[in-house]
Amino acid sequence: MSKLTGGCQCGAVRYEADGPAAFAAHCQCLDCKKSSGAGHVTAGGWQESAVKFTGQLKTYASKADSGVTARRDFCPECGGRIAFRSDTFAGMVLLMAGSLDDPSQITPGAALYEKHHATWDHFDPALPRPPGMPPQ
Repeated sequence: MSKLTGGCQCGAVRYEADGPAAFAAHCQCLDCKKSSGAGHVTAGGWQESAVKFTGQLKTYASKADSGVTARRDFCPECGGRIAFRSDTFAGMVLLMAGSLDDPSQITPGAALYEKHHATWDHFDPALPRPPGMPPQ
């Protein structure tokens, strides 16, 4: 089984994820935009049991567009965003593509929350673009 590796910018937090992501997507929800300072975030999802972290993570929780609590894990030293968890994805941890040592190891299958799309943020036109979070 292949392992994907990643971590924060300063190296204080590292992780290994077993196997390929179960899914990957771009998210344009207001929560992801605000917390990243960008037009979207890209993440892949793994079962929590398949991901092992080393180093200390800090977590910030807030209400997401969907109404569930969104929990973002980041490095307390450099502020690098590492992971996302919510009840929408129970038992899963979403790893930020930018935190992967090789971000090309995931391939987004959708651009979620099209209703919040910034016109300057471009995606592959073939990707599905649901207006919000599709049913699980």
